[in-house]
Amino acid sequence: MAKEKKDKPIDEIQAANKAIQIPEQSDEKKALATHVQDLFRGAYNAKMQMDLMNIWAKCDDYVHSIQNEPETEDQPGSVTNIIKPIIDSEISDIIDKPFSVDALGREPGDQMYADDVCHALEFVLDRNQFKNKLTISEHDRLELGTSIIKVFTDHEALQGRGLPTFEVVSPANFFPDPKWTAAHLIQDCEFIIHAVPRPLSYIRRMFPEWGKYVKRQVSWPYDPTLDIETTRTDEVQVITSQKALLIECYMKDENGDIFCVHVANNLVLEDSREKGIKGTKLQRRNQFPFEVIICYPRRGTGWGMGDVEYLFPTQDLINDMDDQIRMSARLMGNPQMAISLTAAGKGFDARKWTNKPGLRIPFRDINAFAPIPPVPVSRDIPIRREKAFEEANIISGRPDVNRGNTPGKGVTAASAIIALQQAGQKTVVHKMEMLKQGWTRILELLYDEMVTNWDEGMWIRINGDTPDFKFLDPSKLKNVPIMVPNMSPLEGEDTIKELLDESMQPMTREAEFDLRLSLGNGLPTDKAFVYQTLLDLAKLTVEGKPVISWQEMRDYLRTQVGLPLDSDDQFQQMMPGVPGAMTQPPGAGGLPPTIPPQLQVMQGGAPV
Repeated sequence: MAKEKKDKPIDEIQAANKAIQIPEQSDEKKALATHVQDLFRGAYNAKMQMDLMNIWAKCDDYVHSIQNEPETEDQPGSVTNIIKPIIDSEISDIIDKPFSVDALGREPGDQMYADDVCHALEFVLDRNQFKNKLTISEHDRLELGTSIIKVFTDHEALQGRGLPTFEVVSPANFFPDPKWTAAHLIQDCEFIIHAVPRPLSYIRRMFPEWGKYVKRQVSWPYDPTLDIETTRTDEVQVITSQKALLIECYMKDENGDIFCVHVANNLVLEDSREKGIKGTKLQRRNQFPFEVIICYPRRGTGWGMGDVEYLFPTQDLINDMDDQIRMSARLMGNPQMAISLTAAGKGFDARKWTNKPGLRIPFRDINAFAPIPPVPVSRDIPIRREKAFEEANIISGRPDVNRGNTPGKGVTAASAIIALQQAGQKTVVHKMEMLKQGWTRILELLYDEMVTNWDEGMWIRINGDTPDFKFLDPSKLKNVPIMVPNMSPLEGEDTIKELLDESMQPMTREAEFDLRLSLGNGLPTDKAFVYQTLLDLAKLTVEGKPVISWQEMRDYLRTQVGLPLDSDDQFQQMMPGVPGAMTQPPGAGGLPPTIPPQLQVMQGGAPV
């Protein structure tokens, strides 16, 4: 029995693969597979020449406090992580805001469908867990310097209707043409490779014809994974490491048309030129389905540089200062000793003399030793350490006031705090603008997938204060009438008209839009700050009319703060003398003279 159990293969899937006879592919397929792997090898070596994989692994370690490893037992190995709070603060400023999609038609005939496109794309973002994926991509951008978004259609989603989908691609798995010189020139590449280890079950499901011949791989000559602690956790058991490297290569043919080839185990699993209909393009506008958004540019390449890489020297300086302070403190509590071996006695062993409590030490002469007074740490060390924290704020563009610290003596007015925070948010505002520019192109790719793959009408849920539903027919976007100026309009006619063909039928085209992602940015969104701003605006009148009405003030307290206030009608019935608009300053006419206890929080480090 023991022998039978020993001979039974642990890797049953791998054993089954060994029994399968792999059919021979054609010489053209073999040459294509070799060409794809040569391109992958060249792009990989280009990244290694820039040492990007090691830089990204180091950035990940610094964010997760894996830094300043002690080289000896005496080195404290201090870590005061200043990088993670800076990154988290920036991401919260970018992400924690409402979003919406704006669409502007490029021609008059397109504009009538602009609202439908906005609702459809917002529905697509919502179904794609937009905030979760955006958080991951922003971590890549701010920590590693580059975030990559891939757009495709998940044909199994929405009960088989298909869903335009975007996913975050790790920079370690992204291999563009080495001739790529700037992030916005990604579409000028001759090829782009997305190489990532995939489960064997995924490969068999996506490529039923050739995926069943792919065998398990544990290591690759050109490994597209970062050298961090969490990248090899699936290899603890054979049964959990059923995977293989899948190379997804997008390249251009002799006509400049983009096609895609999937390669694994030196087998061509799929060629989009054979799968698709002859004469049709892989992408509607013949674009690579990738968009790259960077934090700071590197000259001569499209790869970006993140905040973490800029903060390396400052983080190392703070850790070194902490080491010096701790080593000096250790010498104070456990000083060095000068021992006279002749006076101490013949059997005295200095190696056994430790700082253990209650230790008995035999001495011939009690005066045979003398403590060596340690040199106290220089007062310049703590001062330089504090300066390093200020330098980190300058490098990252995150002043203290943006993190809730005191903005300065005497700065308590909301307008002054606004000015300080707006000045301190210039870096974040710039990063948000770069994010919007990148997402303009991502929305265009999502729109292309929607127009290409959605052929039947469907209901779209519209979120907001009053949720509603709208029936959308995407096929109409493919047949939008072409509008031309009406050079001689009659009375009651419009200045534009439909262009007709020779048979007097309206000529049509596919609708095109300028798309934009709107993220609420600018002023802070803290509730206490907004309430204080409302109180300040309540004192203002423009042309004799109040800027803020008492209904708007009560609505904010009811909906945003959560105070259990009565409805406005009941309030007016109880206080019939209340005017329809608030014309009296705070403290009069029933308005609260101070901020409610629920809102008495720290705004900019000072009580509002």
